[in-house]
Amino acid sequence: MEPGEATKPARRADHELGFVEFWPAGVATTGWFLCAACGNTVIVRQVLPRCMMCGERLWERAQVNGTPASSA
Repeated sequence: MEPGEATKPARRADHELGFVEFWPAGVATTGWFLCAACGNTVIVRQVLPRCMMCGERLWERAQVNGTPASSA
């Protein structure tokens, strides 16, 4: 995949919401995200990074109700 190409998030079954979207590192997006492995929270303004805490590459969109642990 070339830089700048749009990528759709992966999905996983979730009993309460029907599904959870996973976003891979390297995707151009904006918003609050939680690391799928450790729960680290980041605010993304350009491209999702690898998690700075554990190195994970998958993220979930976060519900905004607090201050994030770090900013990417």
